Amino acid sequence: HCPSSNLFLGSGLFDWPGAPFAVSLASDVGGGTTLSLPRNLGDAYKVQALRGARLTAWTALHAATRGAAEALRLGDEIGGLSVGQTADLCVWHWAQGPVAAARDAVARDLHERVFAWMTLADERNLAACYVAGQRRV
Repeated sequence: HCPSSNLFLGSGLFDWPGAPFAVSLASDVGGGTTLSLPRNLGDAYKVQALRGARLTAWTALHAATRGAAEALRLGDEIGGLSVGQTADLCVWHWAQGPVAAARDAVARDLHERVFAWMTLADERNLAACYVAGQRRV
């Protein structure tokens, strides 16, 4: 599922709770407007809110990481940090910019911090990227 693509193309509001299959979140710049993980997570939240459903930060983050690997039936190979798994990782700053910093400062728990990150973060939050264990950014 790429909410950025669905929104840009006007292809409808995805019924996540009603999906008869495992849902993964990713980017699709061919139809969307960004490759940014946090922007796509934020768009997923907004689409579900328009449908009257609430998408938790944990559900969204899982769908973009471990859940995506499981949906592809690759959970033993990718999607986690277990010994023997291949991992491509991004390290993110919680908050960049005054609005995100102010929101992060009042977060009451980890879920609220992740939610603020997924709805307010962008490429400025990216601290590092590792591909197959090698730092690339």
